[in-house]
Amino acid sequence: MTYPETLGPLALVSSHATAMAYGELTADFNPIHCDPDFAAKSPFGRAICHGTMGLNLAIEAAERALAPAYAVRDVKIRFSRPAPVGETLTAGATLTDAATGTYALWVELPDGTRTTEGTLTAEPAP
Repeated sequence: MTYPETLGPLALVSSHATAMAYGELTADFNPIHCDPDFAAKSPFGRAICHGTMGLNLAIEAAERALAPAYAVRDVKIRFSRPAPVGETLTAGATLTDAATGTYALWVELPDGTRTTEGTLTAEPAP
């Protein structure tokens, strides 16, 4: 079997409503994500998306492209930049090593700024 060259892209338009819904899902109501007035006074100047929102978008992009033949085995990421609420997040991955099923994983803003970067390794599904 051959791994797909790319996973995604998959996009999500973030908003105050998505931040609040994600807060409900994760029980994370940190005001930097959910309170625009509080966040405006922060070093970011505005509310930022939950980092794991972008990560979950990337995992979803991978699972949609890989299933049912392959499964995600390992993910290693770092949050490199904040993603302001109100921006579109786009996630995907590019195959970097076909022998090991390793991909360069990313989440980016419309201007190409990467907010999350790392690697994802896939393996044949059981």
